[in-house]
Amino acid sequence: ASLAPSLYGLEDIKESIILQVFGGVHRTLPDKTKFRGDIHILLIGDPASGKSQLLKLAPQLVPRGKYVSGKGTTTAGLTATVSKDEQFMGGWVLEAGAMVLANKGLLAIDEFEKMSPEDMVAMHEGLEQGSVSIAKASIVATLPAQTSVLAGGNPKFSRFDPYIAIAKQIIIPDTLLSRFDLKFALRDTPDPE
Repeated sequence: ASLAPSLYGLEDIKESIILQVFGGVHRTLPDKTKFRGDIHILLIGDPASGKSQLLKLAPQLVPRGKYVSGKGTTTAGLTATVSKDEQFMGGWVLEAGAMVLANKGLLAIDEFEKMSPEDMVAMHEGLEQGSVSIAKASIVATLPAQTSVLAGGNPKFSRFDPYIAIAKQIIIPDTLLSRFDLKFALRDTPDPE
């Protein structure tokens, strides 16, 4: 009830986001196999169903919360990039993206379906392993990205079509879809009254 009280309903989604903010438990087995404790949530729904409001509010609850929008997000901005430093010694410098900056926090990605496929592929490692690896211009590094991701987007035809399976209306690769622990489909069903 304390998360976005002005948004009517959506109790299950709000409860899930609260649990996501607190996170799960990272486990390391005796053979050094690691299980992530970060919970990833995907909200796919009709326009005006309250997704963007929740995506804007959730990162404000945690100290390292970040909000990005899919259209203005690139692989470099999301994970990490290497650039030439003209100001000082002229060498190469490593610049962290949103997933790395939100390490041990929460990253909200709005307009998720509008990201390019290449940018979506870059998220695979961050979502599953909790790290971002980069190898460019003599810099080889692995950066921590133990980030819970809350993503939101619209279906392929802008609204859900009740006569087509929901899986066919989501234009996110199956490999990426499987990394989200909770997936919600929000329907805005018009009520004549």
